[in-house]
Amino acid sequence: MRKSRILFASAMVMTCLGTAYLQSCSKIASLVQYDLTLQTASTEIVLPPSSDTVGAATGSQEVHYNVDSFIKANTANVLGIANITSAKLTSCKLTLLNPTTANNFANFRSASGSFYSNTNTTPYSLSLSNPDTYGTVLDMPVDPNVELKGYLNGTNFTYTVGGSLRRATSDSIRVKIDVQYSVHVQG
Repeated sequence: MRKSRILFASAMVMTCLGTAYLQSCSKIASLVQYDLTLQTASTEIVLPPSSDTVGAATGSQEVHYNVDSFIKANTANVLGIANITSAKLTSCKLTLLNPTTANNFANFRSASGSFYSNTNTTPYSLSLSNPDTYGTVLDMPVDPNVELKGYLNGTNFTYTVGGSLRRATSDSIRVKIDVQYSVHVQG
C-alpha cells in the first residue's frame, strides 16, 4: 500500500512539473521576436522613350517573393508570415542602369514610385521633386512610421516607377528599384 502511495505521489509531482514546463515553454515561445531587414527583390523597370512633357512616363513590373519563407529562414522555422506584427519601409532607391548625358534623372521634373501586393491592391506611393542636374540614383523619401504589414502578406508585388518629364527622352530608360523593409515578427 505504501509503495502505491509513493508511486501516486511521484506521478502527481511529475505531472505538475511537466505542466509547469510546458506552460513556461509556451510563454517563452510567445517572447520570441525578431527585427528583420527584408528586401523583396531588385526589380528592373523599363520606361519607354517619350516626348510627352505634359503627362508622365511610367513602367511597372511584377515580382514574386515568398515573405513567409524569408521569415522562416531567418527565425529557424520558429515564426512565419502570420507572426508579422509590424512592417515599415526603410528605403526605396532608384538606379539608372543605362544613363547617358541625354537620358538621365535630370529629364524628370518629378519622380514617383509605388507598390502593391496581391493581398493589398491599393498602391502605396512615394514621390519627390527632382532638380535639373545629371543624376543616376534617386533615394525616394520614405516615412518610417507608415505601417505596411498588410502588403507583406502577399507573394506577388507590383512595382511602378515613373515621373513627369521636363524634357523628352530619346531612348528607353532602364531603372532598377530596390525596396527595403524593417519587419518585426513575434511569437
